[in-house]
Amino acid sequence: MKKIINVPNAITITRIISCIMAMISLLSGNIISSICFYAYGAISDAFDGFFARKLNQVTEIGKKLDAVSDKVYALSLLAPGIVLGNYALIVTLILESIITGINTYSYSKYKNTYTEKIGKKKTIMLFPTMILGLIATKVEELYLLFVPAFIASSKLQIDSIFAYEDQLNKFKQENNENTNKEVKYNNDNSYSNYNSYNNTNNKCKKLVRKRDYNDRY
Repeated sequence: MKKIINVPNAITITRIISCIMAMISLLSGNIISSICFYAYGAISDAFDGFFARKLNQVTEIGKKLDAVSDKVYALSLLAPGIVLGNYALIVTLILESIITGINTYSYSKYKNTYTEKIGKKKTIMLFPTMILGLIATKVEELYLLFVPAFIASSKLQIDSIFAYEDQLNKFKQENNENTNKEVKYNNDNSYSNYNSYNNTNNKCKKLVRKRDYNDRY
């Protein structure tokens, strides 16, 4: 049987490759190629989700690939920006790493995580900020736009950290409650079985005594 190509996953993979190529091109001084690769990375981010729904090819691996591609795209903007001298982007990188760490731990520990509303707002603000931060290393006048964008995106990142930390604590609480319910259920069953055993055992003892009495008299 002929295998059907998963179109959205293929687009996401090419997006990851384009981000890497954009970073290499920029650091090599090939600005035009770099812009083309970055543009493809931004546009393809919308198309993979569109085709996933249109072709009914939504998969778990696709969701994970999409999340990875977002991180690669962000890194491809942050790394060159830092290397070229915009050290404010180090703060952006650290904050984003904390968010990624919390989400990764949450998923690995509790197999559950979801995007908070503040996280979506953060992402919308973050990518233009990173692009401005990168271009500002070449066009200094753009720092006038980058600074307020950097402050706003950093505030949203910090708010996102607290939101995802609260989400993680909620998962911990739910897990503890489920564990306590399971322990209580097991204890109740054990107590019930113990009582049932005692009642049966007492009945057997009474029956033996009755038989012994009848045998004697």
